[in-house]
Amino acid sequence: MAQNKEVTKDCIFTALVLLMEQKEYKYITVTDISRKSGISRMTYYRTYSSKEDILVQHFRKIAQSMVDQADGQADEALYSFYSYFLEHKKMTELLKQAELMNLVIDSFSSLTDFLHRTIHPENLKRDTNNYAAHFEAGGLFSILTYWLASEVLESPEEMAKITLEIMKK
Repeated sequence: MAQNKEVTKDCIFTALVLLMEQKEYKYITVTDISRKSGISRMTYYRTYSSKEDILVQHFRKIAQSMVDQADGQADEALYSFYSYFLEHKKMTELLKQAELMNLVIDSFSSLTDFLHRTIHPENLKRDTNNYAAHFEAGGLFSILTYWLASEVLESPEEMAKITLEIMKK
């Protein structure tokens, strides 16, 4: 049953991204998404509360899988991060055009928190810890956006090393 729900969520997310290739995000309706994904509006509303919720849930799941697979290693998590967004470069451009990158940044909080805790374990008891993690999240996505816009000159491995070096400072 849980597997069917995940398949449904994946279909809905894919439908939304495909629709974003055809028209502006703000003009995409629940009916459009339901038709494209082959599910009923009732199923849509049982699964999501809004179009933004589709993106938030999807990216939270992706971020958590990056953390889970990193085995406590920040460089592994960063490699997964850059690899994912390189593989989904077109989707990232669509999200940027729709002015939804802040939503994506917020959805990756489990990853950015993991990175901050892993890279700066000495700061865990400081009052400024949450601010530092949010500051680094903004920087991480700024680097990602710049890297993708500059024709991806470095590999995901190189970007993980560069970012890790910056975040350690």
